[in-house]
Amino acid sequence: MDLADVLAGLDDRPWGDVEHAYGSAEDVPAVLRALADDDPETAGAALNELYGNIWHQGTVYTATVEAVPFLARLAAAGYRSADVLVLLGSIAESEDEYGVPRGACRAAVAAQMPVVLPLLDAGDAQVRQGAAWVCGHAAGGSRTWAAPEGTGPGLEGTQAALEGTRPGSDGTRPVPEGTRPVLEGTGPGLEGTQAALEGTRPGSDGTRPVPEGTRPVLEGTWAALERRWVVEVEPLVRAELLAAMVRLDPAGAVGAATVALDPTGPAELRLAGVLACLDAGLPWSTVHHDTVLKLLPAEDLVSGRFDEDRREPLQAIVDILLRRATADDREAAFGLLEAALALPGPAARAEAVWAADHACMQSRSAPGRLLPSLVRLLGDPSAAPGVLGLLGKTAGGAGGEAAEVDAGSADVAGALADALAGLATGAGAATSTDSGSSFGSDPSIGSGYANSTDSDSAADSRSDTSTGITIDSGTGTTIDSGTGTGTGTERTADQALAVLVAVAPELAARLLAVDLQGRPRALTAAAGERGLGTARAATLPFVSELLDAVRRRLADPGVQGNEAIDLALLLTSWGTQASAAIPELLDALPRVPLVGPKALVALCPADGPVRVRVEDRLRTAARKGPQEGRLAAAHALFELTGDADPLRTAVRSGLAGKLYDIRDAARRGAELGSAGAELVPALRAALGGPGQGRTIPRLDADIELAEALWRITGEAVESVRILASVLAESDGPWFNWTGVRAARLAAQLGPAARPLRPVLESMLDTPLHAPACALALLAMGVEDETRRALADPVLNSAEHNADPDTALEALTSLGGPALTQDHLRRLAALADGDRRVVNFGLEHQIIRADERLRIRARATLSALGGPAEAQGSTVAP
Repeated sequence: MDLADVLAGLDDRPWGDVEHAYGSAEDVPAVLRALADDDPETAGAALNELYGNIWHQGTVYTATVEAVPFLARLAAAGYRSADVLVLLGSIAESEDEYGVPRGACRAAVAAQMPVVLPLLDAGDAQVRQGAAWVCGHAAGGSRTWAAPEGTGPGLEGTQAALEGTRPGSDGTRPVPEGTRPVLEGTGPGLEGTQAALEGTRPGSDGTRPVPEGTRPVLEGTWAALERRWVVEVEPLVRAELLAAMVRLDPAGAVGAATVALDPTGPAELRLAGVLACLDAGLPWSTVHHDTVLKLLPAEDLVSGRFDEDRREPLQAIVDILLRRATADDREAAFGLLEAALALPGPAARAEAVWAADHACMQSRSAPGRLLPSLVRLLGDPSAAPGVLGLLGKTAGGAGGEAAEVDAGSADVAGALADALAGLATGAGAATSTDSGSSFGSDPSIGSGYANSTDSDSAADSRSDTSTGITIDSGTGTTIDSGTGTGTGTERTADQALAVLVAVAPELAARLLAVDLQGRPRALTAAAGERGLGTARAATLPFVSELLDAVRRRLADPGVQGNEAIDLALLLTSWGTQASAAIPELLDALPRVPLVGPKALVALCPADGPVRVRVEDRLRTAARKGPQEGRLAAAHALFELTGDADPLRTAVRSGLAGKLYDIRDAARRGAELGSAGAELVPALRAALGGPGQGRTIPRLDADIELAEALWRITGEAVESVRILASVLAESDGPWFNWTGVRAARLAAQLGPAARPLRPVLESMLDTPLHAPACALALLAMGVEDETRRALADPVLNSAEHNADPDTALEALTSLGGPALTQDHLRRLAALADGDRRVVNFGLEHQIIRADERLRIRARATLSALGGPAEAQGSTVAP
């Protein structure tokens, strides 16, 4: 096809009226022309540009719909066909649609099937594979997790079905006898498959049917895929064909998926067969289990595939099983992981650890179940860093309660502590009771964590006879004794000690004292999660040796930045027990101007010369210290002495600064109450005006100013007016948390905030806003009928991890009479369901945040009189 014919009508399209990621799409015609350029660099740059504008990080736009026909023609004409087909398939795959009707981009690609289908027979295998990729996403829906009715109880008899499927002399494989009726009866095109598709892709679970109006175009897709499947010999192409068939008709593809499991077939195809069986909804079986284990490590088997979501195939398989949310599938996932973690090869183990990490992030029962298998790998130097990374996310409680990583038996927990201490001290995972130790004469440190110099220590495994847990050394390489000189050993020791902080805090404190300077990660773990300049959930008990080590580090002027901050936070968590460190903390105050003052308040004795010295230094810091720390110093002085003058001065200065300074100053000024009356003019002057840009930082600052004015004057009218102006700016995704802050202040204002009721009620449809708005409406006083209506949006917010903590607070405020039995059952699922509710955020905090939520949900359920059978349960589906 001539290029002029391929691009015919390109300039007639309304490019100026449609948009891509960067605005007007007027530049798209030139990019499409460049894609057909003879110069590979020019064409490659054009392809990259299209991935950046019409498919930006997976998002598609109105310009994407316009570009699709030209992309299909370019592929059919041989212009970078394989690359363009991958782009087309990715466009059809996207569910992140901006400014276009739901499914419009997929429908646009589906309309090009007459152009794409002939490419299934192209001479280039990559082009055939790309065409199959397009077919699967244009014709099929989203993947399903549950088994469709009528697919059978398992894969019993699979081996017999595989007989007779060996490739013939031409390399092709026949469809096995007995499966043809399934293929023919459900998919000779798409005729007659509507009922099957409706039954296997229900809309309630987020899947989507083929867009209306596209079915006539897709009638021949199944037939083309099936025909190509029978004759195709390239493993990757067959894998892509199978994936497309199972998307198009899960039930109809069962026969082909079973064929792909042939143990004599290519590894790439066998892996695709397992995934296809899962996508078709088949129950998990020993055939699947054994196939996966034989294929590990499997990442190289999908390196030539186009599905970015399945670059880690073992993780993808585990994810599918866990999403099915049944006890049998969860057991299948854990059993597969346990077996994979026990495989001998380092690459296979690495994939297994990665998949186990994902399982723990998704399933509440996974850490306790997988812990014994993970502990065994701590003796393998190649696996230990990955295992420690996982344990660092799961170990530790949610603010004092039992650590989730300790969900196993006491023996397993003891073996874990032994192994971690061994790694932290450089003694490996040995658990000998030899009293020899690199920590001098202190038996509390040396006992149980001694170096092993016996030649047998290089054996493939070591067993702690007191726990029965075997610590596998993998390749047989021992970990260096002592602290080690290699950076890898040092990093591993630091990682291990960081985990030990949560698992065995007192022991960790003693070990950290030995090499505080060399264990930065462990120090950060000991300092606790940071929040607004304070430490939350700091777990290390006070140990005099560690206090001495902290004092020595603080006395070093070279200790600055994160280390100095962590040291100050650790001291803060100890309170007056650490008062001996006040001289070093005073000298270090210029290096920790934000957290140092708070630490001094925590450490300061009730009276005496040391307290006087602290007050004098804080007074000086509030006047002449680093500018960024003056407000913190003045606030600390106010806490210690009640002297408001320095704080008023610092607040006034902050209100004249940048938006962040204004927010912090207003927050501190609010604490003055009526003593801050002279600040009212400055607070009003700091408010945003009509002519100023209403950015999110500006709106957040105005909320803090509104609260300060209310707390200082006691009058709510002005604050309500300010909140109304903030809520009027509620358009756009960036407003989300600003809306929550505004609603929370409205809740504090109570009945005085009633003028805001209409806008707050309109925000209930947004899951993130619903809980805070509900609290505000309850504080204003609402009718019983309205109270009952609030339960659904609040629960929906918690279930979607929008603002679950505030949702539980709102449910408690609603009270039992406002909740139905269905509401209580949903709350019970939040408390004891296996799938994690918190599933995004800072990676190392997700699991702990979910555990905190689970504990709060249980307490809320109990307070509201939830189902008795749910309140004491451990894990439910």
